[in-house]
Amino acid sequence: MWFFGDKRGQDLIDKVRALHSQDMVKDVLTQLYADLSTLDSKASGLLTVDGLFVAILSLYPSLNVIGDAKTRARITVLIDLQLVLAVVSAFLCMLVVRVSWRFYRLIPMNATTEADFEREIDRIANVIDDRTHYYWLAWLLTTFAFIVTLAWWSNWAGAAGAVALLIWTARRG
Repeated sequence: MWFFGDKRGQDLIDKVRALHSQDMVKDVLTQLYADLSTLDSKASGLLTVDGLFVAILSLYPSLNVIGDAKTRARITVLIDLQLVLAVVSAFLCMLVVRVSWRFYRLIPMNATTEADFEREIDRIANVIDDRTHYYWLAWLLTTFAFIVTLAWWSNWAGAAGAVALLIWTARRG
């Protein structure tokens, strides 16, 4: 049962006991779950930045009093672009921090060998790989949204920020 009964989670206890009899597997799973926790922490921080971007940008509808119509139109386009970038980045961060797996679900109830744990290890490794890519793309979008902020003040500043980001990304691989 999901929420009722005194034996909720019993299958998890049995799987953890089996896991502790396999030292190598236990170390691998411990590391993989630590990696998921690291990704979760980083994505949570980036989600906060995205939230701040959206909150700050939502205060700018009062731009009708700033500058001439051409300046307002330019800034409005930049703000719209930033909002899209921040919202997409936030969505990707939500994909990273979501809990969508049942712990040890692919481990058979009577696991006794390392091979019994391989499917679970492969699944978690795939989850880490997917979430790493989500985080990387979210980070890139948020960084680009910041570069667009530089373009508010000057096209040159925005261009310099974009070139710096491209060079840094190319060197990082």
